[in-house]
Amino acid sequence: MGKSLVITEKPSVAADIVRVLGGFEEHEGYSESDDYVVTYAVGHLFELLAPEEVDEKYKAWTLEVLPILPNDDGFQIKPKKGQSERIRAIKKLAKRDDVEALVNACDAGREGELIFREIVKYLEIDKPIRRLWLQSMTTAAIKGGFSELRPGEELEGLAAAAECRAYSDWMIGMNSTRALTKRLASRKEKTAWSAGRVQTPTLALLVDRELEVLAHIPKPFWRVSATFDHDGATYEGSWYDPNFKADEDEARKEDRLFSEAEATGIVDAVSGQPAVARETRKPSKENAPPLLDLTSLQREGNRRFGWSARRTLSAAQRCYERHKILTYPRTDSRCLPEDYRETVQTVFENYAAAAGHHEDGFPDYARAAAHLIEHGLENEARTFNNAGVSDHFAIIPTGTLPEEELTGDDKRVFDLVVRRFFGTFFPAAEWERVERITEAAGHSFQTKERSLKVPGWRATLPPATEDEEAAVTLAPLREDSTDAADVAVRATEAASSEEETKPLPRISEARLLSLMENAGKQIDDEDFAAAIVQKGIGTPATRAEVIENLIRKGYVVRQGKSLRPTVKGIRLIDSLQRINIARLASPELTGELEHQLLEVERGERTADAFMAEVTQYTIDVVERAKTFGYEELYADAEELGECPSCERPVIESAWFYRCHPTLEEDDCPMRFWKDTSGRYLDSNSVRALLANGVTPVLDGFTARNGRTYRGQIEVDRDEWKLKVQSVGWNDEAASDTPEYDIDERPLGLCPVGCKREVIETATEYTCQERLEAEQALAAIKAEEAKMSDEDRKKSISARRKATREAKSKPCTFVLPRTVCKREIPRDEALYYLKQGRTELLTDFTSRFGRPFSATLVLQESGRHGFEFQPRTAGTKKKTSKKKTTKKKASKKKASKKKTTRASSEPTDAPESGD
Repeated sequence: MGKSLVITEKPSVAADIVRVLGGFEEHEGYSESDDYVVTYAVGHLFELLAPEEVDEKYKAWTLEVLPILPNDDGFQIKPKKGQSERIRAIKKLAKRDDVEALVNACDAGREGELIFREIVKYLEIDKPIRRLWLQSMTTAAIKGGFSELRPGEELEGLAAAAECRAYSDWMIGMNSTRALTKRLASRKEKTAWSAGRVQTPTLALLVDRELEVLAHIPKPFWRVSATFDHDGATYEGSWYDPNFKADEDEARKEDRLFSEAEATGIVDAVSGQPAVARETRKPSKENAPPLLDLTSLQREGNRRFGWSARRTLSAAQRCYERHKILTYPRTDSRCLPEDYRETVQTVFENYAAAAGHHEDGFPDYARAAAHLIEHGLENEARTFNNAGVSDHFAIIPTGTLPEEELTGDDKRVFDLVVRRFFGTFFPAAEWERVERITEAAGHSFQTKERSLKVPGWRATLPPATEDEEAAVTLAPLREDSTDAADVAVRATEAASSEEETKPLPRISEARLLSLMENAGKQIDDEDFAAAIVQKGIGTPATRAEVIENLIRKGYVVRQGKSLRPTVKGIRLIDSLQRINIARLASPELTGELEHQLLEVERGERTADAFMAEVTQYTIDVVERAKTFGYEELYADAEELGECPSCERPVIESAWFYRCHPTLEEDDCPMRFWKDTSGRYLDSNSVRALLANGVTPVLDGFTARNGRTYRGQIEVDRDEWKLKVQSVGWNDEAASDTPEYDIDERPLGLCPVGCKREVIETATEYTCQERLEAEQALAAIKAEEAKMSDEDRKKSISARRKATREAKSKPCTFVLPRTVCKREIPRDEALYYLKQGRTELLTDFTSRFGRPFSATLVLQESGRHGFEFQPRTAGTKKKTSKKKTTKKKASKKKASKKKTTRASSEPTDAPESGD
């Protein structure tokens, strides 16, 4: 009987399969048993040919050769740089005579299917295919998956959709990027104006909000509050207009006064006066939330912890793949299959018995599980719903308990999922809502509160996150009734406070994920959102990478929890909208394209029909980009004011605002550049500048260190240019440096040799000796900051001495907790300390934004270096086994020496990747 070649997406999955099935003998690059040969890819082994590899005429970026369309041979793939060795290993195994079939064990989704199908296509393997479809990585799931392997034919639609996605992204991205770069880039720019099917409409969502933020002009208003006494108990009330009706002026609200005199008059009128109050108390229910899919988990991670979508996904993937404690995370479903009730019951039983498994969290889990076992499950019809399950079901715990206590991001993500899993099956939380209206001297004040009466599903939340409003603070006005009957009270005092209107908040990553899911529609109703979720931008598995790509391309920066488009990002979307390339910048139209990919996956649309539409779409984008004239883009530009230099009217153009041009040689030198100190200069700000000589205080200027600040723009009349006067820094910097919780337990002795313990900080694992030296220096610098200039000069010798002492310390051990945008969790750090190296790790990102895999190696300096998979110089024919083996050995040795670098980030993506 022949064997089956099992190909996984990552080495770690191959190792799990070998461990679970058992009976394997290890070989270099694969494992073999009586029935199976198991090997692995390392992510995508192939990539589409670059345009210049299809035809040399595409080597130069010129408009004349656009659009770039596939030739008669269709889209061609090639091995990714550095993957030849892995490809040859797989080919040798696949071509063996005793291998009769292939098992696709790559991740159960679109990209996993594409990784496998590219291997089969390139190697021209004509053998039966079966599909291993895993929802979790537990022993039971792996054994069950191999007992129920699916015929490869069942996944043809998924494979076609995966290819269509790759082909459409290549065609639209290559053509639009080249066309827009040639038309929009300045002569000095060295970077391309990248555009794409998914990234550009996502950027448009951020830009639309940013323009609203930048156009906002603060307007002062006043609020009035009063303190009332009722039988010795006091409460607060806020003035409001009971006859208020909303209109187009968004600044107007029922509790805002736009006259200071009017606010003062109300304060004087009600202070010390008798008043009457009435209230209504109504019960309300808060239903338990549904289970988590990837997007909702990423939103929770951003809302609760300020995490990026990618950071949440990485932790969830580790919990699935390494710890085997969560099910497959790259899912768009929030339901479970209807036949999954028995599995869920088993999970409850496992956790009910796990109160003492680990101290952190497990007692809470055990109580919740025991409650459900005793009282039964709520919301079953909503949760167990086959119609709500796509290729994957919701993210839930597998029932397998962590072998060791979790730390860092993995612990937090696991806790989010487990508590949501239990909470979904609990009854609704019950609140009492109180609205009290108090009238004094003809003015109305309102007081609103709610109190939690029955915790329901909220009992599963961690204590620290229970609603702050849970405590009852408003005693009833009347003991005998809750009806709206008047009760006498007194206004003991009143006061007014001045505020100013604020723009809509910038879009957080959590909000952007929701907008992407709903194709740009502002939808807060979950039921309605679910109805159009299949027309979202991108997929749950790709949205995190789309956001990261926008940041890498220089279109977006992170500012705290929010995402802020750069000047370049705003200019791109503004230009596209003026050029009228609607679809490339339209979330709704792009969502339709994503929906058509799902139709291809289901067999409801052919791949040829999809690609025909994409081809026409590409042709239309290129034609419009090639033919627009700059004069037409701003033909209707309104006059914004009088130029301070030449007094001609100022209008908008592509790169700046300027006065109407003339044919005179000594044209006006004044330019109002749209990129002013890292802030996009909008037309409202220019209008104010021309009218008043200075703008109001504006937000969003960016310093070189990434911090944002507020300032005012004025004209430098000596050089006829703009200058910004800063008026204060913002609290949140445009940064993405994660900080983690600290586990105070030492990891072990320092491997460098100082015999001190290695401990955690918020950003690194480091030796106590090194940390103490750094803290001593920091203390000296902090003291210096408080000193006068004279005292600071006297302290220089002390600081120099401390610096010399710190540098003389023998220990330099440090391992960052984030390496190339990838968290190094505690268990990997422990392995690194013991072995002086990690296992092969995936999901690193180079400074150029490319994913890669590598082993971290401890260097003599105490820092880490990278060791990449061996590179090969070519594919020369092997003339003898002995000679080949010797040659390979020497190459590996040279490669290891050459590619190990003592730096915290590689200069570029290595020649391997995931």
